Amino acid sequence: MIISRTPHRVSFLGGGTDYEQWYKNHPGAILGGAINHYVYVCMHDGKITHFSDLPTKSGLASSSAYTVGLLRACSTSSPVEIARMATTLEIEKTGGMVGSQDQYLCAVGGFHHLRFSEHGIRDTAIKQAIVKPLEQYLMLFDTHQYRMNGAVIPQQLKEMEQHKEVYEQMALMADKGRLLIEAGSWPEFGELMNSAWQLKRQLSNVISTPAIDSIYEAAMKAGAWGGKLLGGGGGGFIVFAVPLDKQESVKQALNDLTQATFQFEFEGARVIYSD
Repeated sequence: MIISRTPHRVSFLGGGTDYEQWYKNHPGAILGGAINHYVYVCMHDGKITHFSDLPTKSGLASSSAYTVGLLRACSTSSPVEIARMATTLEIEKTGGMVGSQDQYLCAVGGFHHLRFSEHGIRDTAIKQAIVKPLEQYLMLFDTHQYRMNGAVIPQQLKEMEQHKEVYEQMALMADKGRLLIEAGSWPEFGELMNSAWQLKRQLSNVISTPAIDSIYEAAMKAGAWGGKLLGGGGGGFIVFAVPLDKQESVKQALNDLTQATFQFEFEGARVIYSD
């Protein structure tokens, strides 16, 4: 029996610019990190089973975490190589409707500023000591709405060139976000998340929903600096950056949602049991 454990991830800035349909012709960049909620893959007597700490279709890269975990369970390749294999496998399986950040963050772990181009991925890892203080300002909630990427992503991919300026701004925001984290400028980072979310909503009328808009507005009125829906859109988990003295107010404003506390995770995919 072999059991692997692979972290979910939270993406803060630049999501959408990590699709090869974009970065084959334009620079892409994201800022995000793995978190200490996991997908477990078990291989035993030729059978494969899996389970997760958090719901699937959540915007936390559960499908990529499963793919990475399966490869980790049956391969001794490096984390970066497993990320490459997982990306290739998912693109071939889904017809290209998947980005390249999820597999990398899930396989490698840690917090990263990733830049994408036709030549590959350039990784600037942000040290744990630098990003650790950000955790206390983040609040992650399950919206209890779940979505299929197939209902959200195809339209975005088809219309990328129509929204070229938006994608360019989103990629630059990932660069700016890294500088704000390194400077410990947490309010400004939260406000940048808000600006990025407002930009992303321009890409498609199915990225958000009236219910998600209501959740977002309630959190902002309660004192959040900013936030974003995770994943391609339409549902899943939502994350907010909130000053410490406003967190109870935000929690009360969203008391019908389920909060998931988390920390950033720096081990990546690993085998936790083998006999």
